Amino acid sequence: MKNKKVMVFLCITLIFLITFCYNIMPILADSGFDSSFDSDFDSSFDSDSSSDGGSGGLFYLVYLCFEYPLLGIIVLAIIIALLYFHSKKAKEVISKALTSKLELLDVSKYPEEKQLEIEAFNIYKQIQYAWMNFDEETIRKCTTDEMYNMYLMQLDTLKVKNQKNLMYDIKYLGSNIKKKEVINGQETIIMEMRVSCHDFIYDTKANKVVRGSSSKVNYYTYELTYVKTVNTKENSEDICPSCGAPVKGNNSGVCEYCRSTLISKNYTLILSKKKMISQR
Repeated sequence: MKNKKVMVFLCITLIFLITFCYNIMPILADSGFDSSFDSDFDSSFDSDSSSDGGSGGLFYLVYLCFEYPLLGIIVLAIIIALLYFHSKKAKEVISKALTSKLELLDVSKYPEEKQLEIEAFNIYKQIQYAWMNFDEETIRKCTTDEMYNMYLMQLDTLKVKNQKNLMYDIKYLGSNIKKKEVINGQETIIMEMRVSCHDFIYDTKANKVVRGSSSKVNYYTYELTYVKTVNTKENSEDICPSCGAPVKGNNSGVCEYCRSTLISKNYTLILSKKKMISQR
């Protein structure tokens, strides 16, 4: 918090210097600055001054820095300090992301009608932390075969590039169930979920962020599809769904009698599909 206040103070000081230089600068016939400057500076002026005064003030500030070395030293010190604090904050976020521990929401603290959505968020969060740490076993337990294979391919690509997709400080912002149905003993739940987090690609070899921003908080809205097996007397029996032969104790995944593939039953929610609706 202290570093943030210092950065704000330095930014205000730098903007004040640019504004001051704009107000005292002489009229120039043609500055030659046609390109726009950073939006953070432009936002401090109105629409008329952002295109001419902002660039002119910055140009004249540079001129004054050369004319008055002490002013140049002050401006340079401010810029270096801003870069330092920004770099320090980025390193702190990266360090926290690399060492963060998974913390799930306590489902029992929510109303009964909301507990299913909180359980779904916890599963989503488990998958993201497993993805971040290349924990293939947890991903396997929390997703369907199709989702698992997709994650596996993407993780292999990250490994080859010595990269990690760090998702830190994942927060639940709300959700609502759009559809629930049970077909052939399998329940499907489709929900819209809103979360926030830091999300960026980190190069473990170069020790730097290569995509995204470690300082930016992202806001995502997903459409998530979960499935689970409904626990009934009929589907709880250990029999092959194709030929009816007993399969108790069979760990091969294939029926010994008809050789058909045995589909494991999941009596807890697992993620089947993940679709991004919006992000900002």
